[in-house]
Amino acid sequence: MFSPANGNVAFASAIDGWAFRVENFASMFAKKFGLKRETLVRSLWGDYYVNAKTRRIVHGADKLPKKALPSPAKPMFVGFVLDNIWKIYESVRNSDPESMRKRSNIVEKLNLKVNARDYGHRDGKVAVRAMMNSWLPAAKGLLDMVVEKLPSPVVAQRNRLGLLWPHSKPDNVEGAEAWLRMKNAMENCDSSEGSPFIAFVSKMIQKPEDGSQPKIRQPKPREESKGAEELQAPDTNVEAASAPSTWEEQEFVAFTRVLSGSVKAEDQIYVYGPRFQSGSHQGWTNAEVAKVVLLMGRDMSAVEKVSAGSVCGVEGLDNAVLKTATLSNIPPEQMLPLASRLGGSETASDLVVRVALEPHTPLETERLQLGMKKLNQADPMVDTYVMETGELVLAVTGELHLERCLVDLRERFAKGVRFHVSEPIISFRETVSTTGPTVVATTANKQVSITLKAMPIPTSVARKLDQEAPRIRTLLGEAKNNHDHVSQPEELRKMRGTLVEVFEREEELFNMMKSRLWSSGPRSFGTNILLGPPQACKFPCYSKSISMWRGLFFDYEPDECNSLNPTIANGIVAGFQHTTAAGPLCEEAIYGVCFAVEDIHIDDSVVGDGPDPYGPLSGQIISSVKEALRNTIMSSQPRLVEALLRVEIQTTMDTLGSMYNVISKRRGRVVREEIKEGASIFEVEALVPVTESFGFADVLRMQTSGQASPQMVRSHWEVLEQDPLWVPQTEEELEDWSLEDKTLANNNLAAKLVNRTRRRKGLHVVDKIVDKAEKQRTLKRNK
Repeated sequence: MFSPANGNVAFASAIDGWAFRVENFASMFAKKFGLKRETLVRSLWGDYYVNAKTRRIVHGADKLPKKALPSPAKPMFVGFVLDNIWKIYESVRNSDPESMRKRSNIVEKLNLKVNARDYGHRDGKVAVRAMMNSWLPAAKGLLDMVVEKLPSPVVAQRNRLGLLWPHSKPDNVEGAEAWLRMKNAMENCDSSEGSPFIAFVSKMIQKPEDGSQPKIRQPKPREESKGAEELQAPDTNVEAASAPSTWEEQEFVAFTRVLSGSVKAEDQIYVYGPRFQSGSHQGWTNAEVAKVVLLMGRDMSAVEKVSAGSVCGVEGLDNAVLKTATLSNIPPEQMLPLASRLGGSETASDLVVRVALEPHTPLETERLQLGMKKLNQADPMVDTYVMETGELVLAVTGELHLERCLVDLRERFAKGVRFHVSEPIISFRETVSTTGPTVVATTANKQVSITLKAMPIPTSVARKLDQEAPRIRTLLGEAKNNHDHVSQPEELRKMRGTLVEVFEREEELFNMMKSRLWSSGPRSFGTNILLGPPQACKFPCYSKSISMWRGLFFDYEPDECNSLNPTIANGIVAGFQHTTAAGPLCEEAIYGVCFAVEDIHIDDSVVGDGPDPYGPLSGQIISSVKEALRNTIMSSQPRLVEALLRVEIQTTMDTLGSMYNVISKRRGRVVREEIKEGASIFEVEALVPVTESFGFADVLRMQTSGQASPQMVRSHWEVLEQDPLWVPQTEEELEDWSLEDKTLANNNLAAKLVNRTRRRKGLHVVDKIVDKAEKQRTLKRNK
């Protein structure tokens, strides 16, 4: 448990450069008061007081004599710690002679090694930083806590190996030997000569370009004498002068933790990307280490070699590493990569705002692409890609994130490149609100008829599937490449537990999944479920992909007897994946829909001897299933799903009303409101749709005179209750929502968003061009 009395909590000020634990003050006062250091450590935090007469520590102010301490009594932490720190800050408030004398006395009593010029500086910030940094240096206080409380790399890696490297022992002899070698090396944090080199790159750090180049100190041989240094001075200056050009060539440093072995400059290594699978010929590349440096804040110190258990920076991997990677000298056929989810859990669904970038001059397209690649490396929550139309797309999490990324592109990564930014492209999802009627999908040759229907998945289940999508993707990819064997049994059990816990609340859906679960989509790990036919004995789960997906939830052994034709089953799954990737409303992905195969009828009598004029059966099934699923969505009262942002706002009571007005105008709602204890500041948490978030921060600051500042992060998907396909039918509805004007179109928000998205994608939109065709034109001109 975290507690100052346990020594695992430090009090610090990054601005003034100091940090301390209660142990620091316990050591100071132990001799002065004749108390044990251990006793003071336990007593300096909590409701403890010192009886000045008896010099004994008591628990609770009620146990003190009335005149033992001035009233009100101060706890030991206040009297021993905070009062002493406050005296230093009090002495720097003014620069008069009395304050200077106080500073001098403090420096003398505490025996601080501070120059008189520094603690006597007229600027109080300079003086307090010099005194506090000398008395309670932040580096020493924090590093002492790290050394005492955190396990060493050897112990830590042994405890974390199951998560860092979740692989079980292979069956073949060669694979078992490679597995045992890697396991022992990482488990023991082995840095001996023959141990394999294995390291993980968690992020790429961009070197600053603001003119203040970091100092890269080059190590000098120990035998180099002072005279030799003087003789080599001209050469050193030449190297220093050429350093900036090298710095510009290598713009990123790989932040690396070495798990086993060692790394040094000019080492030839393999770089394995997050999607690399053991034995694969894709997802890896060769690279040469240009330089190994120790990261020391803004400074970097070049070193000859870094061994296991250390954190360092590796240069020369700009073109080999995008964001995260595994580094090793083990060849691909023997390499078992680190867990792919170590690089972060962001998915495409998190990046709900996209813009297209277009350079003013086509000749600058390559420079803009390079700048976007650098931005992708520097920011873990950015994705950049090129669409089939050739557009350069930048995907981010929100408006403020987009502004920051565009500034970085213009000022750092693509400096001097002029480019145009399109209107933000907002991602939506499509779903259904009720269970629709069954729809029959019949192939063109009439051989196969498939009965399907769609039903909504409960919100809690859909959100849990959305959260677990990265884990499901990892386990499915692993099972696919390891012949249906998942090498992370503990991870599989955890995921099963979390999913089954949510699914069991929906008993009907859970019972159907036990015997009928076939797949999930889109891309096999989304929020939509495909259920097979209810006749489990007639159509057992035969397929490799289907059995893998069901095996993630249940212990299942496929039955091979009387199995369904693989062509038919694969076609149904493929049609399901196509449909969930692009729905019928506006070609956006489907969210939270369960598609059930009710029956499959096969008529072999229509099959002739010659080739089928309608093409392969698999293609016929895919197209017919896709069309049928789209029809059943449209008949199940489709709804649009939009992304919401969680907005955290701090404001005062005076501007609370203005803040509520801004939120309500943006279709937002407040979910939590608390007043900060000890202050008149309200902490408000609200939900605002992404479509309404553009310009929200500026309007909020303007309406509250700058007293309210929002922080926005992605929250979840939420269904819009309005029917995008609704049109008035009864006489009363026609009177209220007349079709002769634009009242209906202006008030149906879901329809507006659907039409806007369809128009952007070039899809057909029914627009009412003429409102009143029989109304007489007014030809009069006003003079």
